[in-house]
Amino acid sequence: MTDKLFGGYYPLLKQALHASALRHEAIAHNIANVNTPGYRRIDVSFEEFLKAAQATPMRTTNPRHYAAPPSSLANPQVAPDEDAPMRPDGNTVDIDYEMAQLAENQIRFQALSQLITGRYQSLKLVITGGGR
Repeated sequence: MTDKLFGGYYPLLKQALHASALRHEAIAHNIANVNTPGYRRIDVSFEEFLKAAQATPMRTTNPRHYAAPPSSLANPQVAPDEDAPMRPDGNTVDIDYEMAQLAENQIRFQALSQLITGRYQSLKLVITGGGR
């Protein structure tokens, strides 16, 4: 229902918000285990799936056809970061990098939240008649 009210990008915004929340949890786990020997940092891969979804545009051959939502290809996945440098104790968490990732993710989450909030406020304005 809300997908039709907000257009085709609402599911993608919703999934991006979910991925950002999942990434926040992963970063929190990494920070909590910064001193745990042998801990491998984890990350959420979402951007790769999003780029793949955007790289393969779907065309409709008839105006009555519905285009597949781009979010159907974009699913966030939690996975160990294999490229992270390892310390002598086997831990791959760099606290400075994690704090920078946390700040970036917080900004992304706030921007996505504001986009979704703006869409709801627009809908509310239309429903109430603009305050007439």
